[in-house]
Amino acid sequence: MLELLSPADQGVWLASLHAAPHGVRRMSRQFPGVVETSDNLGMVALTASGGSCNFMVRSLLDSASMALADEVVSLFALSGTVAVKAGHYPGWAPNPDSRLLSLCQAAYRREFGSDSRVQVIHAGLECGIIGAKYLGLDIVSFGPTIRGAHAPGEAVEIESVGRCWQLLRAILAAVE
Repeated sequence: MLELLSPADQGVWLASLHAAPHGVRRMSRQFPGVVETSDNLGMVALTASGGSCNFMVRSLLDSASMALADEVVSLFALSGTVAVKAGHYPGWAPNPDSRLLSLCQAAYRREFGSDSRVQVIHAGLECGIIGAKYLGLDIVSFGPTIRGAHAPGEAVEIESVGRCWQLLRAILAAVE
């Protein structure tokens, strides 16, 4: 016989998941048009005896990601569901006055004969992790053109990989 989660427990899970925050929580005040803080529901696993789910919380600011994670934990606690915070991703607030950024822009201009486009995006997980371990480290991020990131059909523009390699070599030569 197939065992199911009780109707009452199903109701608690559905209500909690429905009430939980999903998506953009706050836009950046420092970088107009850029998401500062967001979360999304990841995996949900329900069995006859209970369930689990995870939320991916990220922000340019550590304090904002922690506050949103606390909100999710509190919401589930109200329903009597045990919730645990784990796997925090440090924030990374870009520095528009970065000396390394200026060096990268100059290298780009020399290599490609035009100005680079500086863009702040709601990503940079690795930069946040490294920056949290090496406080004060000047960090930039650049990479190839990727379409449909983290989804079926994700693709990289091969030509842009070569340009990134060329730029990286030029940056390294400039800092020697």
